[in-house]
Amino acid sequence: MCTVVVIDDHPPIRLALKTYLEQDGHCKVVGESTGSEAMACVRGHCPDLVILDLALSSFDGLELIRQICLVDAKIKVLVLSSREEKIYVTRAAEQGACGYVSKSSSMQEIMYAVQLVRSGYRCFPGGFQPLSQAVPILSRRELAVLRFIAGGSRNKEIADALCISPKTVSTYKMRLLTKLNLRTTLDLAEYARMNGLS
Repeated sequence: MCTVVVIDDHPPIRLALKTYLEQDGHCKVVGESTGSEAMACVRGHCPDLVILDLALSSFDGLELIRQICLVDAKIKVLVLSSREEKIYVTRAAEQGACGYVSKSSSMQEIMYAVQLVRSGYRCFPGGFQPLSQAVPILSRRELAVLRFIAGGSRNKEIADALCISPKTVSTYKMRLLTKLNLRTTLDLAEYARMNGLS
């Protein structure tokens, strides 16, 4: 029996996953939590599999993957998220995730991904491949700045939120413009919204 912890800020999603996983007969959900309680839940149960969303209100989902893998390298992590796959798949894999499936997938597809990951396979959209040149890899800090830009934050507001200087924010903006081949801050905001980063 595969033990599972589900980490998602939305109770209906946690309940739906628990129901389907336990109906399958091969999994037992031993814990569920929001982002703020995630590490305590994982340490307390040390499950075989963690299913988590990247969009957690109180914790960086990518950093959470890394921390879970540090608790026990045998724990498999499957990302179940609405975040843009092209942007986040490789980042999640780099942090130690074994799979990535979209929340827009059918429950059958999600259960198949669970089956693959718990059986020792890696399950990523189209297989595990580096991002294409059309969608450059962005660092966690660049992604954070991009999300703030999409939300309409000014440089000082971004700097205060990330504990960096406004000049450093400007540097990140220039990097983003160069990497994404864009010209203005408005272009960055539109790019973020088009790719589900707002």
